[in-house]
Amino acid sequence: MKLKKAMPILSATAAVILALALLTSCATAPPERTRQRPVLPDLSDLVVVVAPDAPYRPSVMPDASTWPTRPLTIIVPFLPSGDTDMYARMFAPQLAEALGQPVYVMNVDGGSGTEGAEWVSNVMNDGYTLLFYHTGNLFTNVLTGMTELNYHDFDIAAIAMHCDANILVVHSSAGINTAEEFLAHIRANPGSLDVATTITGFSFKLLRFAEIAGDFRTNPVHVGGDSMMPPSILARHTQVGYNNIALFMPYIESGEMIPLWVAADERNAHLPDVPTMAEIGIEDGFIGRSYFFAFPQGVDEIILQRLSDVVQEITADPLFQQRVFDTVGLPTYFVPFGDAKPYLSEMWNSLAWLERYMR
Repeated sequence: MKLKKAMPILSATAAVILALALLTSCATAPPERTRQRPVLPDLSDLVVVVAPDAPYRPSVMPDASTWPTRPLTIIVPFLPSGDTDMYARMFAPQLAEALGQPVYVMNVDGGSGTEGAEWVSNVMNDGYTLLFYHTGNLFTNVLTGMTELNYHDFDIAAIAMHCDANILVVHSSAGINTAEEFLAHIRANPGSLDVATTITGFSFKLLRFAEIAGDFRTNPVHVGGDSMMPPSILARHTQVGYNNIALFMPYIESGEMIPLWVAADERNAHLPDVPTMAEIGIEDGFIGRSYFFAFPQGVDEIILQRLSDVVQEITADPLFQQRVFDTVGLPTYFVPFGDAKPYLSEMWNSLAWLERYMR
């Protein structure tokens, strides 16, 4: 009797449970490895760290004349805190303001820039995913045989920066205080100084070029990305570093590292007492790197020209110019859409001979 009385209650409960189960099974599960983005993001601090598993592929190509109508994503093919990431995040809020859409920066690390660059080369060419990269690693990865992916595999919208603010530093405990002392020591003792570098990256190419021009030989030590170079030197696993001035400036100011030379034609405004390579007798022993915005091949030229125009406006802005100068002691730099690919072609042709020294 009790069981019969309970049957209506049990049946009703089962029906509710079944309905909830059906509703739950019909709900769309959020994709893995993604983050919910706010409707109105804080454009001063845009951080997305993990790449989605599959690129966005719209069923209908959007109208280029109305571009952009939704958020853009800039792929930086390195971990956060390096120079490429820093510059991309300087541009992102300016682009967002000029284009009227949020601009996200996504770090896709791997293969010394190769993985992120290849990912962008394979996404839908609808104009909403772009690459911010530089010639240093792009060219080095080809010269070392890591990849065949080069500038011609993208639609280059604009050259946004050029950096000759690279310096050679040594730990203060090494007993070397000038460029002349460094060269005298390393020429008398080839391979005796360990240099923190990324064997597959721009820093290694920069080092090899200096060694060839300056007739000396160090011992390059692969420590990972740029952000790992200062810790390696500070921990004295290596003694020397060779990279962007912004990377080493805090340790120069603290006295932990000593700048020996600037890899540029002129002295840097942040280190006016540090000589250039030419001043210490090494002619043409350095390579600059140019930073560019690129899309997958096939993007409408209307979009490429629009982004180029906006980047030109940003680099011409006095406040942005001051921020770049405060960071690396250099003026801003810009090459427009129509000239960007010939510019990169000329740069590549001038460096291709390095292949025999890089493999």
